[in-house]
Amino acid sequence: MRAIFTNKYFCTVVRIFLGAVFVYASMDKISNPGAFAGIIKNYHILPFQLVNLLAIFLPWLEFYTGLFLIIQKWVRASLLIYSGLMVIFVVALSQALIRGLDISCGCFSVQSAESSRIWLRIAEDILLLFLSINLFRFSDDLKNVKNIIQNI
Repeated sequence: MRAIFTNKYFCTVVRIFLGAVFVYASMDKISNPGAFAGIIKNYHILPFQLVNLLAIFLPWLEFYTGLFLIIQKWVRASLLIYSGLMVIFVVALSQALIRGLDISCGCFSVQSAESSRIWLRIAEDILLLFLSINLFRFSDDLKNVKNIIQNI
């Protein structure tokens, strides 16, 4: 595993991919915080008072976390936030699936109604979590990659 996640090309592609996923996922939510608040409310996890706050804060956290991964700024911190958010997303989606909630996940769009595909979103999130955790685990080596790239 270490050999794969210390390959500078693979790490760069994965880092940019993870960042692009979060930036893309944040766009519609930033544009439509009211609709996103409705999606969060449908999960029935948070108290009503926190729904609007999260609907405003979460998309911007996703956006900046993704942006920092893309531009290779604060990579370890961004990967830690990324991994934490992915755990939260997997738990939220899993509890909705287990409870039989017929909801849109709100993962990439506030408009989509993909309730029958929650299990697929859980699998995708687990894959993204796997990538972010392993990139974080071996990101000490990313410092060496950054130095190599700057010296070219």
